[in-house]
Amino acid sequence: MATKPQKKHTNPLLIPVEIGKPRPAVVDLPPSDHVYGIKSELDGEGAGAVIGGWVEHQPNAASMPGRDFKKLNRMALNQGQGVTTQQISSFRKRHDARLKGGHESAKQGVSLPSSQDPAFAYGIKSGPRTSMEQLMTNQYLREFQEEQGKKEDQYQMAVRRIPVMHTKASLGHRFVEPIPDQSVPFKMKKFAQVSSKITNK
Repeated sequence: MATKPQKKHTNPLLIPVEIGKPRPAVVDLPPSDHVYGIKSELDGEGAGAVIGGWVEHQPNAASMPGRDFKKLNRMALNQGQGVTTQQISSFRKRHDARLKGGHESAKQGVSLPSSQDPAFAYGIKSGPRTSMEQLMTNQYLREFQEEQGKKEDQYQMAVRRIPVMHTKASLGHRFVEPIPDQSVPFKMKKFAQVSSKITNK
């Protein structure tokens, strides 16, 4: 007796999940040996060649800089054709002047300190070198603790007060004769005539 094929669910929420296994797919996938993604084509230049070589920027010869309107206006005034807007517009149609790009200044050359002195170094000069032996033996820590100890001694000397030395007169002035206590101890009226039953020996 033939069995009816089980209907495949297309809703991932209705598919039962087995413990310890991923949720099965609801769509048809390629075989298990299929590799996903696009294969990358490696060029001949590796990471070592990129790091070890320095390629300077080469300006695009086809790109043309913008028009230099200031220069065009001066040229028109020098030729007596820059008085009205119509003259300037007509002069710009017949003449042209371009701005100088960065490659123009590179052709002229830039005078740098390193160009005159090959041994010239840029940046801020670093301080004296730190001794690794003193660093590993905690020499700087001991010097810091000694400095802090000296500062603490100086602080204690500054805040220390001179003790007051009393004389006989000052001690006599400080002595006050105590006033005798003549107050009657509190007792309730019904026990006022009752004598004490405890005798101290």
